[in-house]
Amino acid sequence: MMPWRWMALGLLLLNIAAGFGFLLSDPVVETDAPDMPPLAADVNQPPLVSEVSQFEPDASQAPACYSIGPLPTLLAQQRGEDRLRAFVSDLRLRQTTADHDRGWWVYLSTSSRSEALQLTRELAEADVEDYYVVAGGEMENAVSVGLFQSIENARRRQARMQELGFNAQMEVRRERIPQFWIDYRVTPGDEPPWRFILRASPGAQRMSIPCFTTSGDNATREPSA
Repeated sequence: MMPWRWMALGLLLLNIAAGFGFLLSDPVVETDAPDMPPLAADVNQPPLVSEVSQFEPDASQAPACYSIGPLPTLLAQQRGEDRLRAFVSDLRLRQTTADHDRGWWVYLSTSSRSEALQLTRELAEADVEDYYVVAGGEMENAVSVGLFQSIENARRRQARMQELGFNAQMEVRRERIPQFWIDYRVTPGDEPPWRFILRASPGAQRMSIPCFTTSGDNATREPSA
């Protein structure tokens, strides 16, 4: 017999042996997957996307509140109120006070009325003009020799008085002035004409503030701070 025939016979016998081995092995038993218990009723389940969007607040629909000021006069505040009232959902008026520099004051300090009068005679003899005696207040009996908007002019006046032999002093003068404000609230989509108010009152600004609610009349005038 040819060698290749022996090889073919050997392969055939191996295939027959493998087939008998497969038939004699234990069959594979398929088992069902265990049933998963249902979720308990008190377990929080993640909400659907549609449910989340339903309860989230829309920031674009929230009201916004602003304040305009400081306005220089009560008339400017009243005119601004007239412009805004038809465009806002709530409005209130406020008045505050602020320190304002009036300028630089040059003066001669004295301890009595008679000393002040003596200084005025000496000033007249030195050909000094524009002076007066303070009649009351914290600086009563002081002799004023000038009030200047520029500190350079005030210093020149002080130096001139000192050259003439007077002990001139200098300090900034302040006064409290009223300031007026308009606070208002708008709903989305409303655009009140606030720019006209700023153009009419140089120095005023529009700024965002926490929202407020007035009671009673739509415009509430608050007392001075």
